[in-house]
Formats: sequence, structure tokens, C-alpha cells
Amino acid sequence: MKKNYQIFLGWGLAATVVLATVIGLPKLADASTDFKDQAKWQARASNLHNVGLEYYSTSNLAKSLAEQHLDVTITNPYMLDYKSTFDIPQNAGTMIARAKYAAQETNCLAEAIYYEARSETIAGQKAVAEVVLNRVGHKAFPSTVCSVVYQGAERTTGCQFSFACDGSNAKLPYGKHWAKAQTIAKHMMMGASAPITNRATHYHTTGVSPKWAPSLRKLRQYDTHVFYRFMPRKRRLRPVSVAP
Repeated sequence: MKKNYQIFLGWGLAATVVLATVIGLPKLADASTDFKDQAKWQARASNLHNVGLEYYSTSNLAKSLAEQHLDVTITNPYMLDYKSTFDIPQNAGTMIARAKYAAQETNCLAEAIYYEARSETIAGQKAVAEVVLNRVGHKAFPSTVCSVVYQGAERTTGCQFSFACDGSNAKLPYGKHWAKAQTIAKHMMMGASAPITNRATHYHTTGVSPKWAPSLRKLRQYDTHVFYRFMPRKRRLRPVSVAP
């Protein structure tokens, strides 16, 4: 009887060990994995907190993506930047280049508005901006905003927009007029304004009478600027200057 009891006890202990092994080992493995993952994230968080400023991107693109697409509970700026840039596609370089180009074009348009019409009404400033954009779309002029605005600036005379040659832009734009010009430029670049100049490609102030004016079709006046566009081809009697 005693011998049978010992045999039964032995088998019971063996079964208990096997069962504990079957159940316990996976749990230990999971715990070990969780511990390792936790350690990795702690190390990553520590690195993100301690990283030098030279490695921390403060790009508006990253900030925008972070604000739009990430969990609002994430507040660490380093993690926001890391997460947002991590998900950018492989053609991120092209995306960023396009964003920089658009920003540069908008800035050139804002400069034209500021130096040419900062004291004008909103309509007057939009009209000046519209001339620039109309030129971009016209085959007689360069195809980008910056090249239109600064056409001829490499010469001492012959600038398409006088501020590019007369030294006006030696004084950097600033203040509320510059802020307003930037806002209008962004508005116009987005195409958010209905056309108001009837396709004007030229203008001059009311205080001058340029020799090219009679050869163009006069459209209308906004504030101190009078706006024109090319005559229909059949009515052109002679070549005209392309200066505003």
C-alpha cells in the first residue's frame, strides 16, 4: 500500500512539474520580452530628451503633421517630431523641396506687394499681386513669381518692378504692412481671390505717363495705380516695353 502511495505521489509531482513548465515558461518569455521592450522605449525616450538641438528638427512640416495626425496625448516635442517625420514617404525630399519653393514664391509676391503698394487698400494690393500672377501665366514673361518680380534686377536699369533696382529693398520689410502683404500674398497664391483686373499685365502710378501706356489697353484704376493689358494682336501697331 505504501509503495503504491509513493508511486502515485511521484507521478503527481512529475505531472505538476510538467504542467508548471508548460504554463510557466511562455509567461516568463512574455515577461522577458515586455521587459526588454520597456527597456528599449525607456532608452529611446531618454535619448530623445537628451539629444542635442542640432538633431532636433523644428520644421513646420513636422509640426503640422504632428498636430494633424498624431495622438493628442503625445506632448513631448521630440517624440512629436520623431513620429511625424518617421511616417513621411520616401519622396520626402521632393515634398520638402516643393514646400520650400512655394514659400519662396509667396515671399517674392509679398515683397512686390509691400514695396509697390503697401500704402494701398486691400483691393489695390491684390491688383498688384494679380499683375505678377498674370505675367507668370503669360508667354511674354518668365514662368515663376520670383523671376517675374526680379526680372531685370541684374541690371542697373530696366527692372520690371522699380523697387528691385532703385534701392527700396535695401531696407528689409517689417511691421504691420509686411504682415498684411504676406497674408495677401498667401491668399493670392492659393487662388482664393476672384480676378479684379481683367487680366492686367502692366500698371503705373498716376503720377507718371510712361511711353508704353498708349500702346496697351487701359483697364481700370485701383488707388494710385492704373492697370493695362496687351492689345489684341491685330491692334498692336508697334512693339511695347514690358515694364509695369
